[in-house]
Amino acid sequence: MTEKELKKLSLLAEVACDYYERGLDQSEIADRLYLSRTRVSRLLKEAMEKGIVKITIDYSYEKYNRHYELEERFLSRFPLKNVLILNNRNRDLRFLQRDVANLAASYVTDNLKKNMVIGTAWGTTLADMLKFLYPIDIPVDIVQLMGAVPCKTPNCTPQSIVAGMADRLQGHADFLNMPLYIEDDYVREKICKDSNNAVILNKGMFSDMIITSVIDVERVGEKDIWLGYMTPGLYEELKQKGAVGSIFAHFYDRNGNEIDCTWNQKCVSIPFKYIKSVPDVVVVASSPLKAQAILSAIKGNLIDTLVTDGTTATAVLNLLQ
Repeated sequence: MTEKELKKLSLLAEVACDYYERGLDQSEIADRLYLSRTRVSRLLKEAMEKGIVKITIDYSYEKYNRHYELEERFLSRFPLKNVLILNNRNRDLRFLQRDVANLAASYVTDNLKKNMVIGTAWGTTLADMLKFLYPIDIPVDIVQLMGAVPCKTPNCTPQSIVAGMADRLQGHADFLNMPLYIEDDYVREKICKDSNNAVILNKGMFSDMIITSVIDVERVGEKDIWLGYMTPGLYEELKQKGAVGSIFAHFYDRNGNEIDCTWNQKCVSIPFKYIKSVPDVVVVASSPLKAQAILSAIKGNLIDTLVTDGTTATAVLNLLQ
């Protein structure tokens, strides 16, 4: 490097130091170094281009965790009570669902009240959320709102979510003693009327808050939580009747209306009419693949509070175009 080049780099560093570290404006720098203001502006730009000045935006701080602009757009566009959108800029995508689950846990914890009844569903997102809950000195009741399932990942089942949340919050757990899908109508009616199940179902239908996710119908075949119940025939019927997503294992169409199909008729889960009557239905969902399922659930008034990430939220808005 020549002496001329070294002098130029030294000048660039001096101008950048005055502007970014000492807080001088361009006119003050020009007066101090006997330069024109125009030249100072050019030198600052060159310092940036040559890498002498490097600007780093730290999104790790809690106040930057949320994408407030997107939240405002959702609240102005959709009939939602609350929207929490994770600002996932510069985040490791491998941990995106975990970070959204952490945001959801903060919302749940902030809104707990004495003797609150919380209904829960299933899934990996809720399993991740449990890791970020912590004990509170408030009595709460956690209720299973859908039947049990056989699953290769047992921490994601409805019964595991109830047990895990009750443990983390040091609350009381209510379990349904029945499978998710019961083929025989007579058997299903008898099991639902069992004294224990009937009490829990009734309590769950009048929950103060329910926490769930939504599932894109295209992903149903990839999830082992449906093993043993969702046959190819049942799945094909759902597709033919226009199902786009599922909430509490009940499937709905593009307008959020429950599909009239065999699966929905024989599935043991909280009915749509009771979901809609709960004061706060919290849906935690993170993936652009779930965008249509989220939008349709909003249209069907199945969501009060949405917790998601910026990429997923943008995908939902893009569906409106």
